[in-house]
Amino acid sequence: MTETALDPTKSDPTHPMPASCLRGRIPALDGLRGIAIFLVLSWHLVFSRYRDSGSLPRLFALGGFTWSGVDLFFVLSGFLIGGILLDAKDSPRYFKTFYLRRAFRILPLYALVVGAYVLYRLVVPIVSQIPLASYPTFTQNFWMAYAGVFGGVGLGVTWSLAIEEQFYLTIPVVVRRLTQAHLCWVLAMVVVGAPVLRTLILFKFEHGRFADYVLMPCRADALCLGVLSALLVRNRRAWDFLLAKRIWLLSLTVGLLVSLTWLALKNYDQSATPMVTYGYSLLALFYTCCLLLALMDGGGVLRRLLCNRRLMELGGIAYCVYLVHAPLIAAGCQLAPRYFSSLSRLPIPHVLGLEVLAGGVLGTVVTLAVAKASWRFFEQPMLRRGHAYKY
Repeated sequence: MTETALDPTKSDPTHPMPASCLRGRIPALDGLRGIAIFLVLSWHLVFSRYRDSGSLPRLFALGGFTWSGVDLFFVLSGFLIGGILLDAKDSPRYFKTFYLRRAFRILPLYALVVGAYVLYRLVVPIVSQIPLASYPTFTQNFWMAYAGVFGGVGLGVTWSLAIEEQFYLTIPVVVRRLTQAHLCWVLAMVVVGAPVLRTLILFKFEHGRFADYVLMPCRADALCLGVLSALLVRNRRAWDFLLAKRIWLLSLTVGLLVSLTWLALKNYDQSATPMVTYGYSLLALFYTCCLLLALMDGGGVLRRLLCNRRLMELGGIAYCVYLVHAPLIAAGCQLAPRYFSSLSRLPIPHVLGLEVLAGGVLGTVVTLAVAKASWRFFEQPMLRRGHAYKY
């Protein structure tokens, strides 16, 4: 297939092409990011606590897959970062600009959160198997894999940031050095090889299930599917073919959703063998299909849903929400017996733990307030400084 660069200045509204917005912000992707962080919040607020509950077991089983919001983040990250690198591939300032922009986006807020955790560790001694020195170097996921634990609740979620940072060390070189045809083959081999690697690790190492969840090569299928999607939308012939066969894509998406629903109803968690071996790949492929459907739905129901203002706002502040939600929700739950004890006397099944849920909701509200302030007064200024560096 001949590779043809898309002209961002030309688009046909009756034949939706993402090219018209490839070089700008794509509103629907903010909505997808909002869905991703909503899933993560739902997992830590509700479903991680109640999935083994005898109350409404089917509902909680379906909600048990909300942990996969991180997989949607991986696909989105692969698509957006891959697209940036593909568009700037021939720039003389390719590496410098990419890494400086990433540094201004990721490191300032991350440093604040890690610094706050270090101060907390100094005041409240905590025994942790994850050394503090691993967080500044984004190697905490290796220690987590070795120990089989996430470590302290304050920085447990940073395993996914470590995966993305390690991905950023490799993908720019690969994109820069390979032709698009060779890049497609390499990415496809990673997508196929990741579940094979996970299966080998599962049976060869003591904490293999946990390692499969937190190590970059084991989760690279989701990231590489995102990059493949970025390649696809930049090839006019490939994109036109997909648009013409969108019913196939929709059918595949529905089939994947049915398969994932079956896995959820079987009550498989992140460490279950079916999830570790092929389930993560099914999730990655499902979210990739959702991404492509969002891009081709020029003005349809899906686009209108994803462009909901509240959902887009949530997607915009997702980074800070992700970093701080776990400790704030945990703090709210710990305070719950003191301030929400009256809820326990309501004629509601005790298993729901309304007082703890109320504390978690309070922690979520505080999380959203902190994230909004961070975005307005801290993250946006840092982003502007990063974007002062041009390709």
